[in-house]
Amino acid sequence: MFERTPPALRGGLLLFLVLSGLLIWVLPFSAYTQVSVLLHTALGVAATVIFADWQLRHWLATRKMPRRPRKIAAYVGFWLIAASVIAGFVITWQALFGLYASHLWSRIHLWTGVLALPFLAYHAIPGEWRVWKPAAVAAGALLLLSVVAWQAFTPASPRMPQGAKDPFAPSNAATESGAPLPVAMAANSEACGAAGCHTAIYEEWRASAHRWSAEDQFFQTVRGVMTELHGTAPTEKCGACHDPVSLIAGWKDPRLGKHSPGFQEGDSCVVCHAVRRVDERGIGSYVLGAARPYLFDASASPVARQVNHFLIRAYPAQHGSDYSLAPVRRPDSCAPCHKEFDVIVEQQGPVEVETQYDDWKAGKWNTERDASRRLYCQQCHMYYLDSADPYDLRAGLGRKHRNHYFAAGNQFMPEAVAAQDAAGQLQRVAEWLHGERAVPEISKQWPKGPAVALEIGAPPSVAPGSLARLQVVLSNRKVGHGFPTGPLNINRAWIELAVRDGSGREIFHSGGLDAAYHIQAGSYVLKPLAIDLKGKMIMEADLWHSNGEKYRPAVLAGQSATFDYEFRIPPDARGPLAVEARLRYRKANQFFMDSVYPGAHRTTPITDVSTRKTEIALRP
Repeated sequence: MFERTPPALRGGLLLFLVLSGLLIWVLPFSAYTQVSVLLHTALGVAATVIFADWQLRHWLATRKMPRRPRKIAAYVGFWLIAASVIAGFVITWQALFGLYASHLWSRIHLWTGVLALPFLAYHAIPGEWRVWKPAAVAAGALLLLSVVAWQAFTPASPRMPQGAKDPFAPSNAATESGAPLPVAMAANSEACGAAGCHTAIYEEWRASAHRWSAEDQFFQTVRGVMTELHGTAPTEKCGACHDPVSLIAGWKDPRLGKHSPGFQEGDSCVVCHAVRRVDERGIGSYVLGAARPYLFDASASPVARQVNHFLIRAYPAQHGSDYSLAPVRRPDSCAPCHKEFDVIVEQQGPVEVETQYDDWKAGKWNTERDASRRLYCQQCHMYYLDSADPYDLRAGLGRKHRNHYFAAGNQFMPEAVAAQDAAGQLQRVAEWLHGERAVPEISKQWPKGPAVALEIGAPPSVAPGSLARLQVVLSNRKVGHGFPTGPLNINRAWIELAVRDGSGREIFHSGGLDAAYHIQAGSYVLKPLAIDLKGKMIMEADLWHSNGEKYRPAVLAGQSATFDYEFRIPPDARGPLAVEARLRYRKANQFFMDSVYPGAHRTTPITDVSTRKTEIALRP
């Protein structure tokens, strides 16, 4: 069938496959090397059939000739090439229909091909110049074709939409080049799940707070109020953590709101996984690298997407380098966005807004004398899950991966923004606060039970008409930072204590809610309060220009706090006294909710983190 294939064409194909393979090996990643991968693969498949037919006929014609060195070289070269071809077919199949191409098969394909070259050159080149000259012309034509295709795929340079000298100020965010990145380069998270490689992680991310950080209605309200009161300058930095795709693309104006590019990405996959460097200053103190684009990265065409996925699997080194896991495996990778402060014009130095990272760094889980008992952010909030996606087999994790739900303490916003799997995320948050989530890999260090344990200290008996004294002790056993944490004007945790006598009559109550969902006056509330420059407490949206903290009651990691109660027993009380205490938590205080949803009388769900009961006997 192929006996009439011109020798020049056969030789040209062979030379092109050799040269393109060597160029892919030695040249840096580029659109040209990707085009070469596609042509090398396509022509390699076609050439295999032509060469198999030709080699069979050539062997039948020469098999009875004496075994001289050139013939032995031909046999050795043939079997090395055969091994290279088989490995090439395996790689192609894996890249087309699998999740990744085997590194071992890639090495076999490369080195058997390289080792075959001197044997084939010794066998074929002498006395064949009439064939190799036109073959070289044919190979040159194919190389010219690859250059033309390369020029067609060279991407345009990104534009800087706002033309600012420092497009990311006043945040601490930056890119390696100092220039904005195209929106498609900083976003496009859907592509991470579409190829089948990271599907489980992509679906988890869609449910997480990172995914809806820009849509977060609390964030949008606070930034909107601050922009209205103080202009755009103080709030442009917010985007570094809440809306990084827009900021990195140069669209940092907070007045864009939901119209900013990349708004629905929030903290995208790229924003975390393309980080090159971080530091502990906070307010987005990261340097983002520009990933080298694979062909058709942003294409919506199914065929183009398949080509893109093929290239990533068959030629993966650049993908692994651009999205290295090394930076995000360290706890300081959380510092850029979990450490916030502001600098006040009227006051020297920064004012802390929230800092989970510094709490962790100074606390129990980072300072344990026994290093084997230390824990860091990812071990708790990104505990391992089983997965059907075996992409991490090469990392030695088997069929496990670090989850990307990032379940913590937000039991309101997933449902408010209709996040992916909102009900499931709320359940995960509740499990987290209750301490019901088992994490086997850290079970030896991490205690069992709720995130913050509660105990009641009460006398064994009291007399009617006497003054009773109780204590509630909160112990932060599992939270890696202070509890509660978060923005100073939002999160609330408080103790509710109720005492009833033997007839069921309530004789003492602290920590209840009124009809408007406000906490009863005089209750013990763990509410870090900020004050403005006039000394007024900040309970609503205007947090960024606080003058400092009035007080910040919180139970630090590994520590306990005691809260004292005193009340009088009615003379006619009947025993025994039933005492119930609850540590209650909600994402936002009611003053803040009323400012975000004016007139809606809306509140956040309440989670009872810990509950305890005890009895006190009444003595004569």
